[in-house]
Amino acid sequence: MEDTQESNRRPVVFFVDDEDGIRHVANRLLRKRGFDMIGAASAAEASEVIETYEGEIDALLMDINLPDGWGAQVAQRLIATRPDMAIVYTTGFAEIDPILSGGLKSAEFVIRKPFTGDQLADVLRKAIASRGGKG
Repeated sequence: MEDTQESNRRPVVFFVDDEDGIRHVANRLLRKRGFDMIGAASAAEASEVIETYEGEIDALLMDINLPDGWGAQVAQRLIATRPDMAIVYTTGFAEIDPILSGGLKSAEFVIRKPFTGDQLADVLRKAIASRGGKG
């Protein structure tokens, strides 16, 4: 019976972005596409959520530019707590160079704002699958 519950579980995305409107829209887009989402508005809040959230988190959707931290560095701290999470970075930057200059060695999965629900779901599924999870 436990296997059935696990196979029916919706992937959980942890979206860290300081813009409430973007988190709200992403939540709606992701739920329509079979994901659940939890969110945080800052690096400090993200650290608290990652420590207290009791469920599994399949992917971290991390905005690069937060008011209290560079997203790439925040993501590395969060991954230290939950190493099985896939990471997808989101940015309004036109180029990927600012992401890499923030201390990130590579950024395999990046989605630029604005994005559609299908684009977001697609990159999240690919990132989760690359970590051996199901999306």
